[in-house]
Amino acid sequence: MVEEADDYVIEILEDPNEPPMPRYRARLLGYSMDVDFAQLQIDRDERGRPVAAGEISLPFLSSMTTDAQRGDRVFVFGYPSIGDGYLAFTQGTVSTIRNGTVNSRRLPVWYQTDAQIAPGNSGGLAVNAQGEMVGIPTTVRTERVTGGRLGGILAISAVHAALDAGLETDLSHIAAATTAPVLEDGVLDYYESPTFGSAVLSAGFEPDPYVMEMISGGEVAAGYLGGECTGYAAAAPDFRLNWSGTSPELSVLFVSDDGDDTTLLVNLPDGSWACNDDADGSLDPLVALRNPAPGQYDIWVGSFEAGAFVPGTLLLTELDLDSIAEEPEELDYTADPYFGSVELRAGFTPDPDLTEVVAGGLVDVSYLDGDCVGYAAQAPDLRLLWGGVSDQLLIFFLADAYEDASLVVSLPDGTWACNDDADTLDPLIVLEYPPEGRYDIWVGSYLPDESIAGVLGITERPPRR
Repeated sequence: MVEEADDYVIEILEDPNEPPMPRYRARLLGYSMDVDFAQLQIDRDERGRPVAAGEISLPFLSSMTTDAQRGDRVFVFGYPSIGDGYLAFTQGTVSTIRNGTVNSRRLPVWYQTDAQIAPGNSGGLAVNAQGEMVGIPTTVRTERVTGGRLGGILAISAVHAALDAGLETDLSHIAAATTAPVLEDGVLDYYESPTFGSAVLSAGFEPDPYVMEMISGGEVAAGYLGGECTGYAAAAPDFRLNWSGTSPELSVLFVSDDGDDTTLLVNLPDGSWACNDDADGSLDPLVALRNPAPGQYDIWVGSFEAGAFVPGTLLLTELDLDSIAEEPEELDYTADPYFGSVELRAGFTPDPDLTEVVAGGLVDVSYLDGDCVGYAAQAPDLRLLWGGVSDQLLIFFLADAYEDASLVVSLPDGTWACNDDADTLDPLIVLEYPPEGRYDIWVGSYLPDESIAGVLGITERPPRR
């Protein structure tokens, strides 16, 4: 169901190799306050003329009479946005079963599956090998480190329980509804892999702040931890930090895109917890770690309200927070480069010269115009001092994962050279007969609030891909 919609078009698939055709219109009968489910009733044809229930003949499927088991085959049908309006079919197995309580009944609520479920597929159909309805594809969770994905299917047993409980009809209450029931006795599990990645940082790290885009929320009520710990978070950590060195303070904060209420939950190396809900009069949380001990920090970003999923940015910084409150507007080629300098001459060896860097930052480089896009740190990532005569010099960046980065280079004559994508999402700048002098190099992320690990390379030969 689309929030605030008051009319719905029902499309019928007549040929699986063609887009579905609009045949009916429907009205909302009600929606569940506990799970992501609504019930519609067809009452008109596609032109808006009334139709009686007896005039409608539609195919239907039977529901499963027993709960699915791990390893069961599952088949998913839907219309993901990537499919351009055509029916998409994928298959896989039930990987995980998560119980919850709906209508005072303890039952399977979520089936997680390795069957591909793309964004936009929510509200489709999942069936078993017998053609019985298993549930409704609803969510997709991706682990940024490995690229692993698990789709979430709302179990048909939870749908029946929601129907038995009765559906809400007053649309003014929809903001209080949840898309995911809270798991009873759910716990935050720092043994699981972090959903949005990890970082290895030492005191004095650059660029500072380290930023990562993510989404808050989950099915675990964090209040069981006590103290200031509150909100609803996923069982797996959202982010993992491996920290070393000596610093007076390390701040962990989350800034939501829309000002929604979120929380922070941090498991410290000694096993204790540091939590926060609202900081400095805002709804954004902040955990300040004074003299942070070396070791592993697992970080969860929770939503204050159950069922809320809030997009935003996680920041890790040693800086005074007032100094990062105002985002820098332009690149500063007079600043010291974050990842050092390199002096090369034509015919240099070894070729290529490689430097590990982390792309991304707060400056929107599109102000430079031309091909310059993305978000980079204010100071250069690398400074090249170039000498000699060469036919060409290539500057490239290879991301560790399949992520979209960009390159910005300040040339010795004060002009700029930029690139977003070459043959892949990795950027490449080719300089013909490069003049001697200083080249300041920035590696940006195409999207804001992303940090992309990878290798910055300089070569007189095309890079291997």
